[in-house]
Amino acid sequence: NILGATTVPSSSESHHLQPTLRFHSGQATYNHLTIAVLGDSMVDTLGSDLPHLKKELSRRFPGIEFTLINHGVGASNIETGLTRLTNGYNYLGENRPAVLSQNPDIIVIESFAYNHWENTQSDLDRQWITLAKMTETIKSKNPDTKIVLATTIAPYCPTYTDGSANLPPERKSVECATVKAYLQNLINFAGSQGYPLADAYHASLSGGDGNLKYINQSDHIHPSDSGKALFSQKIAAAIEKVL
Repeated sequence: NILGATTVPSSSESHHLQPTLRFHSGQATYNHLTIAVLGDSMVDTLGSDLPHLKKELSRRFPGIEFTLINHGVGASNIETGLTRLTNGYNYLGENRPAVLSQNPDIIVIESFAYNHWENTQSDLDRQWITLAKMTETIKSKNPDTKIVLATTIAPYCPTYTDGSANLPPERKSVECATVKAYLQNLINFAGSQGYPLADAYHASLSGGDGNLKYINQSDHIHPSDSGKALFSQKIAAAIEKVL
């Protein structure tokens, strides 16, 4: 895995409030919602309190108070994400609670595509099976929690990892293609299972590669400020579909 931690994680203390509902003409109106975003460093680097997402949600839902919890962990694959649903964990010296123990109203699961296995059908199936386990775990243990699946921004292959892992050209191409395969695999899973999708992957493409404006030009991996804004816009739009 090449993705490490680059931001300070959110506090392990949960300030979750049960959503307050008002009903008008048969429609539920939420006063407060807790949203957990689960992923690797592509989520971690969105910031401990997810400021871009909070701004976008506040714009779309001015009457709702949001508690946003960043459960992004650098250099973690999707199987560790499954474990973190039900088990506490330590990240950057901080003990953090299990995701489901915080009773989120909505969980956003990113693809973990940047911390992948090989680009083989069996390994893509492994990602698919783990996604199925994650969604089934949420539905079993927290049946009222709504699920959104998400893909982060696309990589730009010619400069992928420059300034950070500095992969050689031949490996850069292979790794970049593999990231794209795992991003697309989550999209396929979401479509086949009927889950709302926040698709920053296709939105960030320019031709067959990621648009450089969405990519951090220091490490050539993580989202730039524009990339964070785009990803947050896609998450907010998907959340709007489940409310």
